[in-house]
Amino acid sequence: MNENNQALNISPNDTTAITCNECGNESFRPIVFLRKISRFLSPDGQEHIIPLDSMECTKCQNVNKEFNPIPSIPKKDTENEKN
Repeated sequence: MNENNQALNISPNDTTAITCNECGNESFRPIVFLRKISRFLSPDGQEHIIPLDSMECTKCQNVNKEFNPIPSIPKKDTENEKN
């Protein structure tokens, strides 16, 4: 059997939980960052939108640094959004 096609036989008990860096929650939901490519940078001369998958905390909506596909995007300031 090809080594690349072998299924991993790993128990969840042998893994380490990933927690939210802000609140310690262990559950996350998928989110998508959308980025626009200028027609000047695009190989076909057309503007494009690229989806970048990530995960956010289900409790506080934080995106851990390790999940952020675009490190230059600042963390959402929910306190200012409420005011």
